[in-house]
Amino acid sequence: MFKSLTFLWKYAWNVQKSYLVCLILYQITNTIPPLLIMFFPKVLLDELMGQNRISYLLTYIIIFSIVIFLMKFLSDFLKNTAFYKRCIILEKFQVELNTKLSKVDYACLEDPEFLNLKQNAEKFLYANGQGFSFVLDRAMEIISKVMIFGTVIWIIASLNKAVLLVFLCLAFLNSKAQMRFKKAYAKLEMEKNPKERELSYFMNVFSDVKYGKEIRMNQGQYVLMDFLKDCLHRLWKFYKNQMYIMDKSDFFMHLMDFFQRMVSYVYMVFMVSKGFISIANFTLYINAIATFTTSMDEVIDSVNDINQYSYYFEAVEKFMNLPMDIYDGKVNRNMPSHFESLEFRNVGFKYGGSDKWALKDINCFMKAGDKIAVVGENGAGKTTFIKLICRLYDPTEGMILLNGVDIKEYDYVQYVKFISTVFQDFQLFSMSLKENVSLSRKSDENRIQGIFDSLGISAFVKKYKKGLNVRVHKDFDSDGFEPSGGVAQKIAISRAIYKDTPIIILDEPTAALDPKSESEIYEQFNELSKNKLAIFISHRMASTRFCDSIIVFKNGSIEEMGSHYELMKAHSVYWNLFNMQSKYYMNAESGKL
Repeated sequence: MFKSLTFLWKYAWNVQKSYLVCLILYQITNTIPPLLIMFFPKVLLDELMGQNRISYLLTYIIIFSIVIFLMKFLSDFLKNTAFYKRCIILEKFQVELNTKLSKVDYACLEDPEFLNLKQNAEKFLYANGQGFSFVLDRAMEIISKVMIFGTVIWIIASLNKAVLLVFLCLAFLNSKAQMRFKKAYAKLEMEKNPKERELSYFMNVFSDVKYGKEIRMNQGQYVLMDFLKDCLHRLWKFYKNQMYIMDKSDFFMHLMDFFQRMVSYVYMVFMVSKGFISIANFTLYINAIATFTTSMDEVIDSVNDINQYSYYFEAVEKFMNLPMDIYDGKVNRNMPSHFESLEFRNVGFKYGGSDKWALKDINCFMKAGDKIAVVGENGAGKTTFIKLICRLYDPTEGMILLNGVDIKEYDYVQYVKFISTVFQDFQLFSMSLKENVSLSRKSDENRIQGIFDSLGISAFVKKYKKGLNVRVHKDFDSDGFEPSGGVAQKIAISRAIYKDTPIIILDEPTAALDPKSESEIYEQFNELSKNKLAIFISHRMASTRFCDSIIVFKNGSIEEMGSHYELMKAHSVYWNLFNMQSKYYMNAESGKL
């Protein structure tokens, strides 16, 4: 518990000290009114039943009302001030969180356990929807209640220490029971997190435009609705069990409250009837006992809330310490001023949790200016080969060398600036067209326009009044546009060309196009990537004719390697692949390739 509170306190102190100051002052101003309200009736009754001086009574009332007004106003002011200062802390934390996500090893993003860890961490940091630093706020509330509690204990002790002892024993029993109930509740909360992620997925499927056509044309809503209902039913069981725990918790808390009130009221009535205490003191003690019960319940509730969310703190620690081995590097050597070569030397790779080699004994050498085609059937290892070049993963064995140096030794940020990629599952973002190309707030519009001219999409852009400023997708702008498959692929290719790197990679981005359109795009890209190491990945042969060398993958290994002429002459895997597809690349007039 203290570990989690220390984390939040230090973080808030480093980001916005005034937030903590406001929080402390808020608790102090919030503590004074209940104490005044508890004592004020006794003061009035003492005066009324004593000298009954009207001037004194009016003075008491005016002072009491002014103090209450000022304390409540200050309390609200400080609470509101603390809220927007807390938003500043939340803003910084969210930036740090997403920066962490952008740097964490790519393998983590493909791991379901990582997604569960992220959700559990958010349960602590956002208190299950109750706001950032809820745990810290609850801890500060305890300080406020303890101040009230201390005053109340002093009042009750002045009446009868035995009554106080009974109250404290009942409070202790209640605290232990509530702690056990909260622990059981938190355990169920952790267990249902994966189901909540599943629910979120199926809820989003129905509103996500990329699933819309499949659902409507294949009547997929029925099977998806079955999955959704099943997920909701399983979650309902969790909620039912949690509410059962809460019912037991509430029953025990109210039972302890019942005993406290019974003991106090019976004793107080006895004391007044025997003349041992005055009516004024009776009101003070009754208010004190009521305040004791309320404050004790609130303290127990706050402590148990902190304990409950502290169970998630382990997830926060793990999340904030996720591996960034690839990003951090081991030497951070500066990149060379120019690119000469890229070499795979005895490289093998296994995905995490798998015993199967995705790649094995990969050896190849590529130099600046080469045009390399990487071909093979689906699942042969082509995309994994590219992921290793891009350092989304590091090899399980062997080395990848750039200019003769292990790429692990280079500064990661500098290394990725050497490579442009267009992945098979490339993504366009809900930003302006020029920002999608430059991936920057500052864009060279003349360069972008020149690239669009080369790729033949300038006429398409001119259809929109905003030109390069038109927004891709309509998520946030009804005047945005949804690009067709061909246009989207050319925008993605424009992004790779705009980056202007010595290594440029196309990883089957044209898989959705017909063979003729695919061939045309590869030819255009070949012209735009002169003097660079260009790597074309495809299970189709459109890219191979203009390449210097072809690497043929099969079952995670390089089956053969050479020029188009050499591999055709060998009559092996490449020859079979090419001949199976060659009819799609025939010139309709001449009948030649």
